[in-house]
Amino acid sequence: MRMSLRNPRRSLVLTAILLALSVPAFAQSAADSTAAPAATEAVPAQVVSAEAQAILDRMTAYLRGLQSFSIDATATRDEVVSYGYKLQHNEHSTLIVNRPRQLRAEVTGDIRDRTFVYDGSNLVIYSPDDSVYTRTPATGNLNDLIGGLLDAGVELPLIDVLYQAGAGTLTEAVRGGVLVGESDIEGVPCYQLAFRQANADFQIWIEKGDRPLPRKVVITTRYEVGDPQYSAVMTWNVQPKLDKSTFSFTAPKGVTEIPFADAAAVQERSK
Repeated sequence: MRMSLRNPRRSLVLTAILLALSVPAFAQSAADSTAAPAATEAVPAQVVSAEAQAILDRMTAYLRGLQSFSIDATATRDEVVSYGYKLQHNEHSTLIVNRPRQLRAEVTGDIRDRTFVYDGSNLVIYSPDDSVYTRTPATGNLNDLIGGLLDAGVELPLIDVLYQAGAGTLTEAVRGGVLVGESDIEGVPCYQLAFRQANADFQIWIEKGDRPLPRKVVITTRYEVGDPQYSAVMTWNVQPKLDKSTFSFTAPKGVTEIPFADAAAVQERSK
């Protein structure tokens, strides 16, 4: 998962070929796309407070116990352009998951709209802005699919949340983390936690009570001009209504199918 701030003028034709459908992600590997600190900088031992770790553990256990869920997310992300100017882009995403092998994600925003559909057999990525879509076989479960997409360089909206819900751990690259306090996100009482990685800081707000869901995330990329940020507020439905059309894709009239470049990485992980 990478915090990838790319040229907003790229078409999906290039994007699909280069496997660079750009969606900024949560925090798991935000450091991958940024310059590393000087080699002489000492790497401190991981220090995560017991309170912060306990809240994260409760969130992870709850997420992994969900059979199906949907997320409605409103996000902003910074893009640093020429001369260090920082632009903020708005984006809205919806994500629907039915384990173990179905997913639908739709993104609308300032840069481009796109749709991702996984029906257990194939993954489809559709860009209405370019009137094109691409398809590749993928027959594993969602964990396999996510791993394959990350290997191939394709990023789904909120893929970090999916990773955490499946097999990930947010603290594996963390150098420090604390419980900041309590805060309301859209009227929902939450715990606010803050963490530091080598090249990124991230904050996460986790719902209090018997639904420890992540409700907001903020990522700050360090060692990059302007310290660009990604922020998302999430609304959850843990009992979504699903039907056959939820995880199916029919290309609209006039839309062209293009090759999914280097799909082997996805297929290999999905066997």
